[in-house]
Amino acid sequence: MITVSDIAQYINQVCPESLSFDGDNVGHLVGRASKQVQKVLVTLDVDEHVVREAIGKGADLIVAHHPMMFHPIGRITDSDPQQRALMLLVQNDIAMIAAHTNLDCVQGGLNDYLAAKLGITNTSVIEIVSDWEGVYHGYGRVGEVSDGTTVADMLSLCCSALGIKGVRYVGDENRMVKKVAVNCGGGAGEMNLCIDMGVDLFITGDVKYNPARDAYESGMAVIDAGHYETEHIAIELISSILTQKFAGLTIMHSEANIPVFKYYVR
Repeated sequence: MITVSDIAQYINQVCPESLSFDGDNVGHLVGRASKQVQKVLVTLDVDEHVVREAIGKGADLIVAHHPMMFHPIGRITDSDPQQRALMLLVQNDIAMIAAHTNLDCVQGGLNDYLAAKLGITNTSVIEIVSDWEGVYHGYGRVGEVSDGTTVADMLSLCCSALGIKGVRYVGDENRMVKKVAVNCGGGAGEMNLCIDMGVDLFITGDVKYNPARDAYESGMAVIDAGHYETEHIAIELISSILTQKFAGLTIMHSEANIPVFKYYVR
């Protein structure tokens, strides 16, 4: 018998909660620790749509990258979408676990997975937050791409590898790049570190105008591939982590969790 507690403990072994950003709400967040689990729905976000999907698919547990209750809440009523989602989880005896910045930071975690998808090798951590078990863990990864790679090549690869229609970018698309960095999600906070490190191209999401100008003026190319788009691959990674340990689980990928931004091309 596999329980919510078993799964939460294993995820904490793979990506310890101690690696998470201060104030991040990770781990077992909703439901009974002793609940038996047969079906797991894996998702990037948890909202009403995803919870109703979990109910319809008979899921016992939702494992997400983005946590619920990221900011403290003082009540659970039907007055807003998050509260309604929480009520639905409890009413239907569905548990929920989140692995967020701990999964981003850990070696072999989401940033490494993103780097591998984009052909970036020989990677190291951009900003170290821990040397847990003698290995450096932290935000972002920087490494190398093959000789002869241009910004245009990486623009195309981002779209194909992440399954997206388009990206925003800064820089000359014909420029050759070698030293390439990634930081998944809203990872633009590593922009100045990447500039200081002499990175040729930084791939992340949620880039604001002034940091983009800083990159432009410094000569570093930037691809803003989107927050959702650089992190929805967490579904694949989390599913792989669970499958390696719990062969008896039925793992389902959320279809209700979709990007909120759409593209309009005139």
